[in-house]
Amino acid sequence: MLNSSTAILEIGSCAYGILTYLKESNNRFGIDPLESYYSSVPAFTNKRDKSVQYLTAKGETLPFADKMFDLVIVNNVLDHCENPSKVMEEIKRVIKQEGVIYFRQNTYNAYGKLMRSPMELFLVDKGHPFTFKKIDLKHLLFKNKFTIIKSEKTGYFTTWLHEIRSKSIKDKIKAFLFITRDKVTYYIENSK
Repeated sequence: MLNSSTAILEIGSCAYGILTYLKESNNRFGIDPLESYYSSVPAFTNKRDKSVQYLTAKGETLPFADKMFDLVIVNNVLDHCENPSKVMEEIKRVIKQEGVIYFRQNTYNAYGKLMRSPMELFLVDKGHPFTFKKIDLKHLLFKNKFTIIKSEKTGYFTTWLHEIRSKSIKDKIKAFLFITRDKVTYYIENSK
């Protein structure tokens, strides 16, 4: 349960993040490497909750003390990072014992990951240097001794239907090539 003293960190908070809507806490931090840009755009800053502290930082080097946070939010971030393993190690460092992580990430099946590999190799999709299968994510979580307490997924077929019906050419190409992602959400506890 959130309260005024719950310490929350959102990694990759983008323009305003989920933090803006968690008003129960007075102790909220958002980090993003593009924060200096986001904070310069009135359309973004006008939507932000002014009590959230936004900082320019990367998930690989969190500027916070050990065991500082009760809740860490990681919403579709790891595929954008330089070193996903280091991000998970940093989360382990800054989260309190029995703290909770809201972790959401797009995943691909083996075929989708194989098809995305050339895109990563040739930097076709520069903003997404990593592609994950569910087993890749679980490996990162278990390596850092995190416990999945609940999981949810959208499903590949649901996403494929959405993309095939989309007006976006890019979505249709992904659907015809079967490079469809599943949106996986894990609720994680920092175990011993």
